[in-house]
Amino acid sequence: MKPGRAALLVLLALAVRTPILMTQHDDYASGGITTTLGLVARNLLEGRGLVETTGPDAILALYDRQQAEGRLIDIQDFPDPPDQPTKPLIQRMPGYPFFLAIVWRPAGGYRYFPAQAIQVLLGSLLPLLLYAAGGRLFGEDAGLLAGGITALNPPMAWLSVVPLYDGWVLFGAGVIVWLLVRSDGRGHPVADWAWLGLAAAAGVYFKSTFLIVPAAAAAALVPRLGPRRAAVRGAVALGIPLLALLPWAARNERIFHRPILTNTFFWATVWEGFGEIDNDFGAVLDDRATFAAVSAENPGVVYASPEYDDLLRPRVLQAVGSRPAFLVRLVLHRLARGLLFPDDRWGVPAAEDAGRSYAAFRARTGGGPVAYAAAEPLAAAVKVIKLLWGPALPGLAVLGLWKRRDRWLELLPLLGVAASYLATTVLLHMEARYLLPASLVWTLLAAGCF
Repeated sequence: MKPGRAALLVLLALAVRTPILMTQHDDYASGGITTTLGLVARNLLEGRGLVETTGPDAILALYDRQQAEGRLIDIQDFPDPPDQPTKPLIQRMPGYPFFLAIVWRPAGGYRYFPAQAIQVLLGSLLPLLLYAAGGRLFGEDAGLLAGGITALNPPMAWLSVVPLYDGWVLFGAGVIVWLLVRSDGRGHPVADWAWLGLAAAAGVYFKSTFLIVPAAAAAALVPRLGPRRAAVRGAVALGIPLLALLPWAARNERIFHRPILTNTFFWATVWEGFGEIDNDFGAVLDDRATFAAVSAENPGVVYASPEYDDLLRPRVLQAVGSRPAFLVRLVLHRLARGLLFPDDRWGVPAAEDAGRSYAAFRARTGGGPVAYAAAEPLAAAVKVIKLLWGPALPGLAVLGLWKRRDRWLELLPLLGVAASYLATTVLLHMEARYLLPASLVWTLLAAGCF
């Protein structure tokens, strides 16, 4: 890694991310989850503990207001009555609320912008990890290309601005990719896999899928090191995050009388994910509609509680057991969406405003694609580039893998990392941002083409 080139990559990443931060820091992307975790962070700082706010109506109404206005409202603008009802956090991991609380304590005020600025700085370091990993794998020029793609990647830039845990998940995945590449050059010593375990332990407090990554990477080592040596490294890398989760599991045992290792909402996520395509058994991709259906049959059930998840488990298992053709169709649909047409946010309002879409234009004017391109040139250009970019990166990755096929044993652990993110998304619930960690591996392999 050359310092001048590394500095250039950081500046390039900042140049892409900073305008998005300044102009779209209050965009409502995933705003409901952001607000929930922001209120948890405020509760932490106000001494209420690791709890979600569930009322009163003056607070809940702001959820609908910010969605209607399409903008995120800072937590400092939410009412904070001392007797507000709460419930213990269990639907999501506590890492992001703790991050917000750590930022908000010295910053003063419960505003997202300081946290977003830190995330932009963190996201601007991600190209360095790809630069270093690509350089070790395929040489300096390929590393620079991998870092450049990462610096300029619009979905990654956008994600670093959104006040949510996904930007941290992406950076954590980048650290794991770099650790794997470095370890390969050193013969995969056990100590390196301990560092990988520490990275996974930090990541799992932001998102529970980090628990799968060390196991997948270690399994991919078997053809190279043999089952026993691979198992030792996998045990170390997986054992560290499991140990790190013991305090969280103990807290959940004390509160919920169950040693929940990560978080709930697994069965609810799978059930609502079935609603991504048409089905004949009533699954819909809508939190409120699903909760209304469950609570109608089970009055008094608490949303996102362990009991709520239990109630959706038999529905999921019945659908899985009775509709194999539906499951195949769903998986194929998700693979196509995830690998070919991901439709990530790019941070370009003109291309992501529903009122300026081609469908809206055609409904208003009856005009075709040419007329739309003339009326909305920026939106049309971005949409075309997105359509081409979607399959380009995975396609180049396949080409790079073929070109470097003589090194397939060396590349297998990286493919294991990508497979862990791809599998959890394709099998559970598809959102384009969930696949961005896998695209770090696609980026490295694509750089290997050159």
